[in-house]
Amino acid sequence: MHGDQASSIAQNIRARLTWAGFVLGMLAVLLVGFRNLFDWERELADIPALPLATGMVVAGVWFLWLIWPIRSGVRLPDAAETSILRRVVVMGLLLRVLMLWSVPALEDDFHRYLWDGAVVANGFNPYGVVPAAATEEGVTGVISELAEQAGSVHDRINHPHLRTIYPPVAELAFAIAYLAEPWSLLAWRLVCLTCEASTLWLLLTLLKEMGRSPLLVMIYWLNPLVIKELMNSAHMEAILVPLVLATVLLTVRGHLIAAAGALGLAAGAKVWPLMLAPLVLRPLISQPVRLAAAVCVLAVVSVLCATPPWLAGFDDTSGFVAYATIWKSNSALFPVLEKLSGSIVSAVGLDAAYAGRLARLAVAAALSTITAAMIIRPISGTEDLIRRVTLLVGALVLLAPAQFPWYLVWVQPFLVLRPVLGLLAATALMPVYYASFYFRAHDNYYIFSDWIVWAIWIPIWLLLLREAWYRRSLSRT
Repeated sequence: MHGDQASSIAQNIRARLTWAGFVLGMLAVLLVGFRNLFDWERELADIPALPLATGMVVAGVWFLWLIWPIRSGVRLPDAAETSILRRVVVMGLLLRVLMLWSVPALEDDFHRYLWDGAVVANGFNPYGVVPAAATEEGVTGVISELAEQAGSVHDRINHPHLRTIYPPVAELAFAIAYLAEPWSLLAWRLVCLTCEASTLWLLLTLLKEMGRSPLLVMIYWLNPLVIKELMNSAHMEAILVPLVLATVLLTVRGHLIAAAGALGLAAGAKVWPLMLAPLVLRPLISQPVRLAAAVCVLAVVSVLCATPPWLAGFDDTSGFVAYATIWKSNSALFPVLEKLSGSIVSAVGLDAAYAGRLARLAVAAALSTITAAMIIRPISGTEDLIRRVTLLVGALVLLAPAQFPWYLVWVQPFLVLRPVLGLLAATALMPVYYASFYFRAHDNYYIFSDWIVWAIWIPIWLLLLREAWYRRSLSRT
């Protein structure tokens, strides 16, 4: 690249950073400044769901405009990249720190985190405790005392009649926040911020391993959806992401037994990373001894993580059972699958309740087929591994019955390593989800679920199809 051309590109990126930083910063300041509008005590109809959704969409559009010049991974002189990278890191850190003083906008999962952290820190199995039972008449002891100490935190736990759905590694993170400061959202956010710093380091390390521009890290670090979901909403995906990235980094470096252990810990934060096991173990097919060792390590870590919920049992109060059988939200595709499944079960004379199960089995079968396709051929190198991981995690996000905005965070780190336009565009489209609260508050949620949800997903699918067609055309030439 000629010096003048590199200078022009660097100047363009700096200018975009300035403008994007101003817009994203102003939107963050507004979210903090008007935090009282999202107080729990306010009626849902009085919470500005539509302005929030609009602001997040605007932030997503500015984000896409910001990353456009660097999406291809163009390399600049080291001095220019270092200078711009410093600005990116500082900007992303400031946006995250600003969120420490915000009120979680239309999110309440963190109440469960704080409660679970207290339960674990006080020596109880969180999978054996239904939060609602702690305040039932006649209940005494430590659990009752914790509910009294928790106050509004306990009162605001969503689905209080279900036992927790979060695996043990996540529970350990919740307990660390409790030990730092009981019942403190700030303490939990600082745990999340620490994990986000780890994610940044892992992404920069992976980019270096791949010989890619470190500026690509802004795809994650300046992503407004990531910042909102992990720092404002304080979702536990902040714990999950660095564990998944550590698994990938260890795999790239050939430390596959250690990668199997890291994968087990990632699955101990959220179960779905187990889908990556075939990709992690695939290079060991010709090395049976190391393959057996890696499988044993993964099995031991997974069994240790599975033991606490297993001991508590799986019944109608289990969060795992509820999630696997009835959880769904914000998907355009899954309701269509349910209707098709309903026609099938009706035709064979089965109860209509089986329609949802059949639709979920169809999703599981599709993901299993994709996984099998990913491991048929040997992995040819780092780029190929990242491509397969991105496709697999992206497919999970796109096919899952529940498609919350924070689930998009699962694939965001891999878009740093392999940008996919359709999934990048989801940053500006997924926040439309927050408009659903407006329609729910006005008793016409069907407008969102039947119509508006398609405005989120049709553009994403079309962009993905366009990119797949383009890549296929390139491969033929």
